Amino acid sequence: MSRDVLIVTALAGFVRSFLMNDIATLQSMGYVVHCAANANHPGAGDVVDFLKRKDVIFHQIDFSSSKPLSKNTIQSFFELKKISSEYDFCLVHCHTPIAGAVCRLVFEKQRRRKKVSIIYTTHGFYFHKKSSRKTWLVFRNIEDWMSRFTDVMITINHEDFDNAKKMHCNNVKYIPGVGVNLERFRKVQVDRDVYRKTLGLDSEDFVILAVGEISHRKNQKIIVEALALCRIPRAVFIICGNAITGFETKKEIEEKARNLGIDVRFLGLRKDIPQICKCADVGVLPSLREGLGLAGIEMLAAGLPVIGADVHGIPDYISDGINGYLADPTNPGSFAEALEKITDSEVRKSMSERCSESVQAFDIACSHKAMSRIYSEVLERIE
Repeated sequence: MSRDVLIVTALAGFVRSFLMNDIATLQSMGYVVHCAANANHPGAGDVVDFLKRKDVIFHQIDFSSSKPLSKNTIQSFFELKKISSEYDFCLVHCHTPIAGAVCRLVFEKQRRRKKVSIIYTTHGFYFHKKSSRKTWLVFRNIEDWMSRFTDVMITINHEDFDNAKKMHCNNVKYIPGVGVNLERFRKVQVDRDVYRKTLGLDSEDFVILAVGEISHRKNQKIIVEALALCRIPRAVFIICGNAITGFETKKEIEEKARNLGIDVRFLGLRKDIPQICKCADVGVLPSLREGLGLAGIEMLAAGLPVIGADVHGIPDYISDGINGYLADPTNPGSFAEALEKITDSEVRKSMSERCSESVQAFDIACSHKAMSRIYSEVLERIE
């Protein structure tokens, strides 16, 4: 049997951020790992050289990450088809909607002949319980149709798991995300006041922290609107994240903050997120859609209560009133109410004591164990 396996996703940067544990698992099982993705995108950096250093064979595919009906999508189909004829893959594991659909169409004939098994991981369906009817009609039907060409479908939140079970794939799995190194956030020690000064913060500031790309989907602007409603004394909203693809969103947040008189500071990409978590008073995750939201899990692991949107995968780990609050991501007043509650230091202290243990199931070891089991089951059937 071939020992070659293929990982497919739209953007190569996604591999380094989220899929290296899967790759390491497959390599530890004795398989040669190939990766097909588009490395020509902002933020990709040296990802191709990085993968080569990790003994991954990289294939450049001109996937689009946002336009299913495009020249790039058609081109990617034929590029991937060429690779499928050059290598004898025993397993293909695809991620992200467009690349996942293209991949399954390319390998369907080989799959029917039992020459390859196809795994698809959804990192968050585009539809969820609070999506519009149009979103459900379009994206749910597409995912349902593509599930016919899938041997194993993996979901990372319970809502997606329930929806996937109603589709045509007979083998649907749930895993607790790609895994978080919880100890990295639990064990960090900082002098809070001293570290705050390095960030330009005072000891008396009430610090609200958001971590993640700056984008419409991440919905950071609603926190600005909420702060304008509750007017917390000395409130400072800090955002750690990349604005490469969200430049216009950043400008919109800056303008809104200026007009409303809210102190918002952009710290950019940071390597000291665990330390910053220890300096904040509350974390926020106001996303309109979130497959899981690693930033929320990381903040909780650091003992930081989190106010999160009551959508998609976020309620999988935020228990309202226990380790944070859930709020409506379309209603600034809902976030304002939660922020006002959490200004009480006793409330925060009580929550903080429960935060870290509440996310134990999302530790990287749990995810690794779940994926090892899935890979073993699939590859044993092939052998």
